[in-house]
Amino acid sequence: MFVHSWAAAGFGGAFTLLLVWAIASDVRHRRIPNTLVLATISLGVVFAVMSLGAARGGVAAVEGLGVGLALWLPWWWFGMMGAGDVKFFAAAAVWLGPRGALSAALLTALLGGVLAIGWLVVRKRLRKNAGSTNTTAAEERAGGQPPAVTLPYGVAMALGLGVAAWVPLIR
Repeated sequence: MFVHSWAAAGFGGAFTLLLVWAIASDVRHRRIPNTLVLATISLGVVFAVMSLGAARGGVAAVEGLGVGLALWLPWWWFGMMGAGDVKFFAAAAVWLGPRGALSAALLTALLGGVLAIGWLVVRKRLRKNAGSTNTTAAEERAGGQPPAVTLPYGVAMALGLGVAAWVPLIR
């Protein structure tokens, strides 16, 4: 997607930096800021219009956004995902269009499963260590329970979006 011209490669670099920003923010703060979402959607619309022309690019951008929202919004409605994750995926789907958004969602689900298994292993180890006599002050305040481990699903989303964007066979 980003390899057909130097301009496209430049946009690809910008897209990749936005994905890295999302990963860093989600891992560090467990949230994806609205400024990142707005930057992603704005640059995505510019990329779509420059790549496909005003009419086709605008339609593809809106369709990508719609598919991204349709796929992940129900997970937010049921309280299983943060709104920032949903907004970020939809904004990034503007870059990919509807087919790319579907590919990215499938990859995200697969990578999210791998991430969830890793998080379960971490959680099990924390619980196992909580049984020892070496408890931290935070664990003592929480009644001896290990700290909650939340899953930064934005990481899986960013990786799925990146693979769908950069690997032409997937689209």
